[in-house]
Amino acid sequence: MINADVFFVFYLIVWGFIGTSRGWVREVIVTFTVLFALFIYSLPQFANIMNPLWGNEDPVWRFFWRAAPFLLIVFFGYLSPIVARGRFQANAANRFEYGLLSFLVGVFNGYLLFSALAFWALQSGLLDGQYANLFTPPPGGWNEFFFIKSGAPVVFSGSLLVFVLIVIFLFVIVVLV
Repeated sequence: MINADVFFVFYLIVWGFIGTSRGWVREVIVTFTVLFALFIYSLPQFANIMNPLWGNEDPVWRFFWRAAPFLLIVFFGYLSPIVARGRFQANAANRFEYGLLSFLVGVFNGYLLFSALAFWALQSGLLDGQYANLFTPPPGGWNEFFFIKSGAPVVFSGSLLVFVLIVIFLFVIVVLV
């Protein structure tokens, strides 16, 4: 079995390097897309549409119907074009800062993606079912796991989600356009 903490920290580092290769400008747009997807999930109308699919008896299908629309929205966020290429090109003097900022925003995006998927995997019963032997759960159980206890659907909910979404939208409009 793989220790879940080690796997997920490795996952965040990989997403940090993905952010470094893409640049912080594109990663901020992905952050907006992920938070927008979480906003869509928080709408009661979306929950009413998806409840028949989320109520499936099989944990794999319950997780699939929770994760598939989210991953589809995030996928299109990662397909975003390069915005304002000449304005934010890194020269020799600030290449390190550009790379570090890109890495940090990529790690944050990895946290948003993974914590949402881990939260929905626990909700659907996938972590306690037939796939429970893939990862070693934390000592307090999966409910005490940082990525589930402090997952994006838990932290970014309600008025905080709306506020952060507005701030990132204004940042994208003012700084990047």
